[in-house]
Amino acid sequence: MGGTAQLDNWCAVGLSRAHLSHIPGIGLAMAEAGHALARLSSRARASGFELAVASGYRDYFRQLAIFNAKARGERQVTDDAGLILAPDGMSSEQWLHAILRFSALPGASRHHWGTDFDVWDQASVSSNYSLRLEPAEYDLGGPFAAFSEWLTELIEEDDAEGFYRPYATDMGGVAVEAWHLSYRPLASQMATQVTAEKLLSLWHCAAVDTPVALTEPLALVEEITPRVEALLARYGPA
Repeated sequence: MGGTAQLDNWCAVGLSRAHLSHIPGIGLAMAEAGHALARLSSRARASGFELAVASGYRDYFRQLAIFNAKARGERQVTDDAGLILAPDGMSSEQWLHAILRFSALPGASRHHWGTDFDVWDQASVSSNYSLRLEPAEYDLGGPFAAFSEWLTELIEEDDAEGFYRPYATDMGGVAVEAWHLSYRPLASQMATQVTAEKLLSLWHCAAVDTPVALTEPLALVEEITPRVEALLARYGPA
């Protein structure tokens, strides 16, 4: 697969963009994955949908800002029903799991790779629609239900240009995300580049050869460090 040719040590954890290209209508992506999504978008348009990317590439620092804000209670954390949670009354471990249900650990997000995209059907809603990326939007009766069903049929037939849903089933880790598509041929390779040792060095700001300086440690790192292997097994990114 040609898209891995320019990988460096930090691409898979969101600290380098050496592996990415700008794909018109898609944004930053590994070229092979971006072009595959463009083909899928063209097929969606022919079927009456307008596949749009809500979120694609996200670097380490963006994921760190999201995670740390949630850990500090500065950004909403919700449960599976969409109800807002608060850290009061929760142990630090319970709060960590509540965050990880919907937000990846920095460096362990599939959105670092340029192979994964959150998608929606722009044709099914008005121009001022406020996208939420919630299950109800993709379930029966939701505005993106028909689009989601179309994707499901293609994926089940292995006819989705190489894409699949990594969070199609609730395995007790990351919640089901019908909007999240991953380009399997490259994502499977990127996952092998994410190691606990590498992540711990980032979270503790101990990595010395990173292309950019690390100045903000990961929140809840004391809770995460002794159980990092179990957390990666439960929440990915593999």
